[in-house]
Amino acid sequence: MVTWPKDNQTARNAFYGDPGKGQIAPQMVPVVPPFAMYYEGQRVRAIQFHKKAAPALLAALNEIWDYCQHDQAKIDAAGVSKYAGAYNHRMVRGSSTKWSNHAYAAAIDLNAEENGLYAKGNMPQFVIDAFCRQGWMWGGWYSGRKDPMHFEAVDNGGRKPKSPPPVFGVAQRLVADPVTGAPADELEDDSPAPAALTVDTIATGDPELFSVQKRLKAINYSPGVIDGLWGSGTSGAVAGFINDRGGEIPVPASFDAFNRVREAIKAELGRAEGEGWKRPVSDARKAADTKTVEAVAPEVVPVKRNFWAAAWAAVVSFLTAIWDWLSNAVGSAWEFFTDHKDDIPTDSGFLHTAWGYLSGVPGAVWALAIGGLFVFIAINSRSGVNKITAQVQSGARQ
Repeated sequence: MVTWPKDNQTARNAFYGDPGKGQIAPQMVPVVPPFAMYYEGQRVRAIQFHKKAAPALLAALNEIWDYCQHDQAKIDAAGVSKYAGAYNHRMVRGSSTKWSNHAYAAAIDLNAEENGLYAKGNMPQFVIDAFCRQGWMWGGWYSGRKDPMHFEAVDNGGRKPKSPPPVFGVAQRLVADPVTGAPADELEDDSPAPAALTVDTIATGDPELFSVQKRLKAINYSPGVIDGLWGSGTSGAVAGFINDRGGEIPVPASFDAFNRVREAIKAELGRAEGEGWKRPVSDARKAADTKTVEAVAPEVVPVKRNFWAAAWAAVVSFLTAIWDWLSNAVGSAWEFFTDHKDDIPTDSGFLHTAWGYLSGVPGAVWALAIGGLFVFIAINSRSGVNKITAQVQSGARQ
């Protein structure tokens, strides 16, 4: 059995790599579950996981499958088919310095609906034992904050399973493929569709290409829709990356050609990520003027119009409020709300209609409220303009 790292950041970084330095994504491989699993109603055909922990994950899932006698109905009844995520490049909730085990692609969540954070949960013992037999930690064992949906490939403190492993027919060879850790007969020839790498959405194409697309996007090469499918956007992003890095790798013009140079591209991506390298940006782009920004990101034009329209409307509204306030006297408006409530008509037709109440509010108050709304719109529009401009100047937006 693998000796898993202690559950602290220093040990995890030494064993898996440092998420903060882009060292995890290059080491992830797809693990194909032996039974049907679903994420928000969509079938999960592969789970992206760290290559050091992938065989153990598959072994645990195979043990669960054996325990359920290869009966999908039993898997569903146990809640194990409700996949709730694995890789997620994020910090521990509430921390700005400590990486979650999910950021190492070394943790998986199951049946979050019934086993959420702090819940007592109903995770079946045979599921807990399957992961425990691999030496993994279960969130239900935490001394403080319980997390019974969570299983992670770190040292479990010597805990042992409470039941022997199940036996189903002829013993299966759990790890047939040396790279993915998946049984050979469960892997498609070219394009098994994986779960997404970051937010656990489901990709529709090749998992290797999907991973490359995400890594290219992270260094400002936009492949278009990140879906594991080859297209003009992906072709351009791959070609741009290869050319910017020296052009030693043959530029692929098709998915088959990509597969022939895939490992070389992944290796070069790993070097680029280790260097903290981003897509080069020309001096002209760094100092992009208004016309350049509008040419690259035309959506900035209506955002600017929104800003100016909202800004002027806010100015007019505030000036109107000031004029109304001065002309009607601040004192009378204040007294209306405090001392002169008896002046409001009391007939039921007035009191029981919304218009009756609203019409009693001084016009200056309405003008101020409307002005505040326009200020909010203007600030958000200006923020949008600044964000788009920064993306264009940094090269994140091509």
